[in-house]
Amino acid sequence: MQEAEYVERAKQRIREILDTEHAVVRAELEARISEAGFPGSGLNIDPHHATRAFNDLRWRNREILQTNAETTRGEYPVATIQPTNQRRRTTAITKAAQRRRLLYGRYLGWAHGDKRRPNGLLGPAGEQAVRAGLLESGRFQPEPPDASEVSKLLNTELPGPLDSGGYSITFTNGLPQPPITVLIEVKNIRSWVYPQSAEPYQLLHKSCILQQTHPEQPILPVLICRKAHPTTFWMAKQLGFMVIQLRTQFAGAVDEKALNEVRTELHFEDLRFGSEASTTVRDRFRDVIPLHGPTYAAAWQKTAANPELVHSITQLRYAREDRDQVMSEFRKHVKRAGHRGF
Repeated sequence: MQEAEYVERAKQRIREILDTEHAVVRAELEARISEAGFPGSGLNIDPHHATRAFNDLRWRNREILQTNAETTRGEYPVATIQPTNQRRRTTAITKAAQRRRLLYGRYLGWAHGDKRRPNGLLGPAGEQAVRAGLLESGRFQPEPPDASEVSKLLNTELPGPLDSGGYSITFTNGLPQPPITVLIEVKNIRSWVYPQSAEPYQLLHKSCILQQTHPEQPILPVLICRKAHPTTFWMAKQLGFMVIQLRTQFAGAVDEKALNEVRTELHFEDLRFGSEASTTVRDRFRDVIPLHGPTYAAAWQKTAANPELVHSITQLRYAREDRDQVMSEFRKHVKRAGHRGF
């Protein structure tokens, strides 16, 4: 299917959603379009198609939808998406928008925190679930015994702490091989991680520095997130890092009734109470990394030895402006390094 057809399908879904829901927030719109499947077809429309459809309707076809931003009681600005034509449904749209602002403002409070919990609830909950999964794997030796944050590996100070780190022992013909040093970052966020997203490059930059300091040491960066686009997995395989997709967003010790309202009404179907051990992380570190880790670590050694790739990774960690241009150059460097690209 051509990209234009995906975008047209996304536009159709936006119209349908606004007809029935009256008002939504962007994250909800993405969840309803990209994570629920296209009605009657089982076809998912990826978030970048949904974004293009939304922007087209917003800027080129304003008779379809409009946005209205207001600040919630928690002082979070929340923009709701509403039909432009509100004839005979103004009251329904107003009520729906108020409800969405309340629910999404509640979610943002969990995500971003407040004076009492400056780190929020979602980030720490995701880290706790990952750390518990690492310990349950039985095949990972964390640097701190509790698999908590680490700022130094292989006696090297990193440019910022990792969410976790340690060592994985692999075996060949029953014989132990040199340990793989594993760097771990956890991104317990709603948005999908794409190659152009900011999230991978904090991890990759730290991993470049550690690999260049210890060029002979097998090193494996591991990015753990709720959801990643397939192109991110392609990039990871080519460059030599692993992506673990949780398909769950851990919320921590929030009020369960409040969480159920957010999950149901905003369509955040994988939002879960608590921070119990991630079985996905446990299984990947127990079964997958010991088997495939050496191959990925060998690829990462080549990446970290390539000055063009390292330069682009460093830029992408810190770039705020001209990010698209930096990403375009990075893709060129990846292909010059002999990869298919992503």
